[in-house]
Amino acid sequence: MPRNSYSAPVNQLLDYQPATKKLSPSEWPDYQQLGITAEDIPELIRMACDEDLYNMQDDENDFFGEDSLLEYAPIHAVRALGQLRALSAIEPLISLFPKMDDAFDNEVLFFLIEELTDVLSLIGLPAIPALTAYLADDSHDETCRVQAIVTIKRIACVHPEQQAHCVAALSQQLSAFEENSPELNGHIISVLIDLKAIDSLPLIEQAFEAGRVDDEVVGDLDDVQVYFGLKTRKDLPPESLPSTGDQQTTSKIVTHQQSVNDHESLNKAQQKRE
Repeated sequence: MPRNSYSAPVNQLLDYQPATKKLSPSEWPDYQQLGITAEDIPELIRMACDEDLYNMQDDENDFFGEDSLLEYAPIHAVRALGQLRALSAIEPLISLFPKMDDAFDNEVLFFLIEELTDVLSLIGLPAIPALTAYLADDSHDETCRVQAIVTIKRIACVHPEQQAHCVAALSQQLSAFEENSPELNGHIISVLIDLKAIDSLPLIEQAFEAGRVDDEVVGDLDDVQVYFGLKTRKDLPPESLPSTGDQQTTSKIVTHQQSVNDHESLNKAQQKRE
């Protein structure tokens, strides 16, 4: 892919070598130092969603040689959109959640999914309606819907003043517990616990009473009451409690990361960067 496929200054990201690994937002390069401004948002969105760039990641013969840095361009574009707090990028970025399906064997896609959550959390409150709509749409794969839940939680963590909005969005979806899968309800409840949303307890109790919660995700109602501080371990039957809600909600992602770290694609990617 030639550099003239994109206009300056965004085309610099096609072979931008720094920071081609998973980083927290505080460690990202300042992409505005490359001359990237809000005027470049449409071009950054195009790069973030460019299927040609994603398809290059599947080349097992490293056909592109030195141009292999092209596969990192969407990550740089996604980060730049986050730094610019690009509201117009919210839905295009959420549309990338299904890339998770291929991230198991692909370091770059794994970083992308992780950093999409960071970027959307930087944008904050304006991202919540689109995430809520995505979560409510059962045509999406449930793993992607859980990613929306995790992202809403991250927004509440990055912007504590917006926690009420995040809790309301999650509670709205939990109110459809009869239509949701028990697993999805469990993930929502798990995050509500993490956010200490005790006002949501009556709704949580309704979901449990209807038998619509997967206890392998969040435990039973007694366990939930312990998490909220309404009961103690002594009040429960003599059996071990499950992990905390935070650990349960992100269990798929943690397992996913461990698998990727063991995969030899990491070694190949490291060689490319060096």
